Amino acid sequence: MDDRKFALRLLVTLFSIAFLAFWAEAAWEFMRAVHPLTGEAVKLSDLHATAPMVRSLASTFASSYNTQIALLLTFIALAIPITANMYTPKLIEIFVRDRINLFVLCACALLAAHSLFALALSFDNFTGQLPFFLTVLFSICGWLILLPYYFYVLSFVDPLTIIKRVHRRVQESLEDAAAGRYPVREAQRRVNQRIINLGSVLLRAVDRADRDVSFDAIATHILELERVRSVKPRLPAAFFQVDNSIMVGASQDAIRMISEGRVWMEHRLATQLILAYKGMLGKMPDGVSVISAAVMQAAHREARADGDPEVFRLLVRVLNTFIREAIKKKENATAYNVVFNYKLLIKQLLTDAPLQVPRLVEHFCYYANYARHRGLPFIYELVSYELAGLAEIAYEADMEPAPVLLEAMLDFEGVEGSAALVKSRAILGGYFHERGMAEDLAVIESSLRGVPKPALLAARNAILAVENAAFWEMTDRGTDLDYVEPARRRHVSAVIDRLLTEDQ
Repeated sequence: MDDRKFALRLLVTLFSIAFLAFWAEAAWEFMRAVHPLTGEAVKLSDLHATAPMVRSLASTFASSYNTQIALLLTFIALAIPITANMYTPKLIEIFVRDRINLFVLCACALLAAHSLFALALSFDNFTGQLPFFLTVLFSICGWLILLPYYFYVLSFVDPLTIIKRVHRRVQESLEDAAAGRYPVREAQRRVNQRIINLGSVLLRAVDRADRDVSFDAIATHILELERVRSVKPRLPAAFFQVDNSIMVGASQDAIRMISEGRVWMEHRLATQLILAYKGMLGKMPDGVSVISAAVMQAAHREARADGDPEVFRLLVRVLNTFIREAIKKKENATAYNVVFNYKLLIKQLLTDAPLQVPRLVEHFCYYANYARHRGLPFIYELVSYELAGLAEIAYEADMEPAPVLLEAMLDFEGVEGSAALVKSRAILGGYFHERGMAEDLAVIESSLRGVPKPALLAARNAILAVENAAFWEMTDRGTDLDYVEPARRRHVSAVIDRLLTEDQ
């Protein structure tokens, strides 16, 4: 149960207890009350508030209301600014605009003023009855509301609740823009500012290494991408034409392309994700996995027939940026995770958008070579394994990009001095040998003929030695790159054995 539901249940419980208990107590007293002089039972109609009575209680009521308001304002003054400083200053604006907050704070102020009004109606020869009894009732209600409202405020400052509220404000801005409630430039400014507010929550959570909040904020950015897609058909054409006031720091050529592609909102969301990713490097490896997987899944959705090609290309650029940043910082584990998600995207596109595969393979190979030149040979070799696995999937289903994947893998240089390149090719060669694909097998064997025989023998023995599919460390992939199904091992061995016996 979250804090808001708990606050509601507590409120109902307290009022129920107060109504039953207080009225039962009052009924008991009235039933047994007698007049001190006549000894007759007291009637309710005989009960009146007198001027001395009201004046004697005025100090008590004033103190009660002062204490209530002081407790509320002190709690709010501590909870809201501290939370706003941690996540987003816009929390203060959101808090002030919340209807429940406005109701409670205004009600406390009005009830305190009403107690003064009740006191003012107390004269020696006339005393207001209704104001007095309402003052008593409102004072009781104020104290009953206090504790549930504390829990409501706690739920309000919960970071996950903040994300939901900021997300809701982004949606409201989009709906306002679609309905034409503001001029186009003002609508652009409002949407842009609220996207930045959402990004601020993500960036501050990353800076604090707050995993739960970071993961929820990442998911919300992806939801915003979907929401933008659903609203875009209702937005006016002028809304997609932006300038430097929105795309601060972008060149005129970049602004022109973004405007023509109608993707400035998606671009702003993607920018927040890239900034968060940079903050996660070296600090939140699990966050890197989450953000890479989220962008990969969003790109896959946009690659489908009902998606937006411009948004798909934008998200691919985001993944490319992720890979480059990881390689620049020489973060092997981070690059490994991003490469894994890039491979998953290509795998999905083999079925859903095969025409997009060659371009992504080209990017894949580019960053593999970039990693090699930056002193990360493991990433270079990892991409070779990934391409071999993708090629097998493509050949198995007779997909059009299969030759592209094979050619890309064979273009990797340095096979003579890399055991990993030898093993990735040998594993794919084992698949061709098993399927009787002699022509493709011959291409694999040709690429391995320059490898020294001791290296071939070591590669074969290393592959055959891996009997457990699970890798011995915790990784997103989970499986060992060198693992081959038992039924195929003899085919891999046959490929290497034939190379070992040549020229003997």
